[in-house]
Amino acid sequence: MFNFRYLMGRSSLRARTPTPYDFGRMLDWKILRGSHEFPGPDGGTCVNEAAIVAAGYPYTPVRRIDDCPASFSRPLALFAMCLNEIVLDDALRQDLLLPFVTRLAGSADTLTVDLERVGLILQRTISEIVPDAFEWAGRSREARRCRAVATPEQAVALVKELMTQEWRGARLSGLMSSISMASEDYLAYRAIDAAQYAGTAIADVAEVIGLVGGRGAAQAAEQVYRRGAAILDAALKIGNQADPVALDVAAKRMETVKRAALSDRRMSVVE
Repeated sequence: MFNFRYLMGRSSLRARTPTPYDFGRMLDWKILRGSHEFPGPDGGTCVNEAAIVAAGYPYTPVRRIDDCPASFSRPLALFAMCLNEIVLDDALRQDLLLPFVTRLAGSADTLTVDLERVGLILQRTISEIVPDAFEWAGRSREARRCRAVATPEQAVALVKELMTQEWRGARLSGLMSSISMASEDYLAYRAIDAAQYAGTAIADVAEVIGLVGGRGAAQAAEQVYRRGAAILDAALKIGNQADPVALDVAAKRMETVKRAALSDRRMSVVE
């Protein structure tokens, strides 16, 4: 099972259509795995660090989720962080996560709203992503049952029932542990933890596909990540939304930070 615990801070806490952006103007800012003390000449930060810059905040390395500004929804920023870490292909990560750079600031909301968001993440992870692991592992019956899940309550009930089966020693044991913890945290109103384990479950599904291997495995894993990004998109449409930021303003902020980081590097070399 993937473990994102080290990324987390422990504190917990009108829909509007986002403005479309020409993200081609931002493509020189690279979304990379991990935390970064300073941006590189081409950006080179995680999605949350890039979002901090685009929103006009001073650059801050994000080593745990509480390093994000208070205006970021903790569960959604952590779910984005999970996607940032589990997508190993640089081009795919760039394609999936760059559109979220202008959407995280301003997403902070009440616990009730965050639980609604996490409920959607849990339900759609169970119904749209987990079935792939079952299918690749030859468990078509479980896959069909997952696809029938239409509410968070149904997701929790199904996970509880599935956990009565024996999964130890199976390729699916890590995945089952992740979705079980996500469900338990959702029921306990721990929205941040539930988001973490839903992200972990996505990594587990891709891992199961990779372990089984064979024709189409790489494409199937890519679709898992794409569905994860689609789930984040849907969750961000619930509750508070980011204030619209003109693309040229966000691009200028990001370019300014890159130049400052490059200047600091040159000065340190001279010294």
